[in-house]
Amino acid sequence: MKIVQIINGLQIGGAEKLIMDLHQGYLRRGNDSVIVSLTGSDHGWSGKGLYSLGLSSPYDLRVLPRLFAGIEETAMNHADIIHSHLFPAQLYTAVLREISQLSCQFVTTEHGTLNRRRGSITGRVIDRWQYSCYDRIFCVSHGAGNELGNWIPELVNRIEVIYNGIDIQKFSAARIFRSEPPFTILSIGSLRDKKNYTTAIKAFAILRSRISLDVRFRIAGEGILKSTLEQQVKELGLESDIEFLGNVEDVAQLLHSSDIFFMPSSSEAFGIAAVEAMASGLPVVVSDIPGMAEVVGKNDCCGMLVNPASPDHMAGALQYLIENRNRASVMGTEGLNRAATFSIEKTVDKYLRAYEGILNEGHYEDKNDA
Repeated sequence: MKIVQIINGLQIGGAEKLIMDLHQGYLRRGNDSVIVSLTGSDHGWSGKGLYSLGLSSPYDLRVLPRLFAGIEETAMNHADIIHSHLFPAQLYTAVLREISQLSCQFVTTEHGTLNRRRGSITGRVIDRWQYSCYDRIFCVSHGAGNELGNWIPELVNRIEVIYNGIDIQKFSAARIFRSEPPFTILSIGSLRDKKNYTTAIKAFAILRSRISLDVRFRIAGEGILKSTLEQQVKELGLESDIEFLGNVEDVAQLLHSSDIFFMPSSSEAFGIAAVEAMASGLPVVVSDIPGMAEVVGKNDCCGMLVNPASPDHMAGALQYLIENRNRASVMGTEGLNRAATFSIEKTVDKYLRAYEGILNEGHYEDKNDA
């Protein structure tokens, strides 16, 4: 099978990591796989089947002519499936279908629960048209699927849920919550609004005021809010307790040296970082939002769900895990078991089965992830 994935760029992120993992999985199973990146590919990715349009922005008006010019070079003419990810790559791929002579099937994956287009008339027009050009719309969680279906109800019959996956063996490690301080709380994610670090830092300040134990908060990631967050930490007098790590290459090692994983996002369709933390044996504290609750579960077996708007609620959950270390260890073990259900191998298999079903006149029975 020939599979071409199109995405805005290959910078580090959940969607970008997923398509690279899918690409490698497709190749391992003997498929012909290509990734087309709209922007430059100098982001640490290398390997077979990677192609870049070489632009600095996915909104560059030269995307479409370069995409058409690259059809032959990337062998899209011979593709069975063209699979787009993220806007505006989704829009360009929809245009490509409408005005090209490509005879393959077109699919896309919805990686989020919210975007700036939703809530506006113009956004609804754009989304209704672009999604209508796809044979199947995959969503990374039921939360993402429900939100998209609510936004454009006529898409419901085209939506299929396939959970993201990770390399379980890379992170897997049974562990026991350390018995002595210092205790380390870890967050991983870009420093932008939806990651909600402003509220998380307030929660940590409340936590420090409630307990005398030595607790550290480490945040891995880069983003436009870095200086703002650093200023907030300074104003709260927490410079010695909160550390900004920047981008970290060895995420597995970082997780294995931590005690609690904290994901305070205000919106998150899935949360690959949370699954990686669970696979590392960490108890997790995550926002009770669509998508995230599916990953962690609602019965507090793997971690605790918190109100993303309440720093007090967040602080209470973190305090509970620090003061109840045996329970924290049990949650970590349960998380390790649950993370196995989000194996990248299972994700690759589900996508390949879905592709085959679409190619065989849509006779695909397993329409949704359990």
